[in-house]
Order: sequence, then C-alpha cells, then structure tokens
Amino acid sequence: MPERKNILIVDDDADLRAGLRLLLGRDFEISEAADGAACLEMIAADCPQLMLLDIAMPGMSGIEVLKVVRAKCPGLRVLMLTAQADLELARQSLDIGANAFITKPFDFGELRAEVKRILEEPAQDEQDQDYRPWRVTGS
Repeated sequence: MPERKNILIVDDDADLRAGLRLLLGRDFEISEAADGAACLEMIAADCPQLMLLDIAMPGMSGIEVLKVVRAKCPGLRVLMLTAQADLELARQSLDIGANAFITKPFDFGELRAEVKRILEEPAQDEQDQDYRPWRVTGS
C-alpha cells in the first residue's frame, strides 16, 4: 500500500480546519496549525507534501508564512486559501511560489480536485524554472 501523503492545514478558523480534516482525512494524513508560528514549528520538524494556507491570520499573514516556508521547504506545494477575492493577493502569493489560490467559500469537490492535481505535479524544486503551473480558482 502506498504511503499516504501529508497535508498541513494552516487556518485560524477551527471549524474550517475540522471540515477540511473530514474532507481530506480518508485519503491523506492531516496535520493542523492555527497560526503562522505553529505552522513554522511544525515545518521545522517535518515538511509535509502539501500545505493549505490561509492568507488572513492573526500574527503572521499567510503571505509572510509562505515567504519563510519557501526558504525552509522549497519543494513544498502550497494551496492558498482566502475569503478575499483579491487578484493582487493571488498574484503576490503565486509569485512567491504558491501552486494555486482558492477563495472562500469554496466548493469542497473543487478543493479536493485541486489538492489531487497539485499533489500530482512535480515539486517546485524538481520543475523547470520557466514552468509555472499557477491557477487561481474559486467563487
């Protein structure tokens, strides 16, 4: 049986984290962090294959977390989540190295499909520098 991939959910909304755990927990190992500081502690111990990262969090924003994560785990795939349908935020997160950007509220089927798509891509440190598999999706 193949090893289950690990997904780290980083969001200050406990209900959203619980919903994502239910949605994705059958197919993936799920870890959770409620803020950027907890996320960085977890990543220092073990880098997951995918991180679902909220942009608007108390303390460090998701953009700030993404900048640090890119330096520590360059191959980590990142799916940004936000309630703000802001194309500038999407562009900024994708320029820093996020794989995709989804706005809340999102369709759980769409999110699940996006997670599977991202995990099938080569890790960023394995990609040609000119290859940019960026996507912006959501409502």
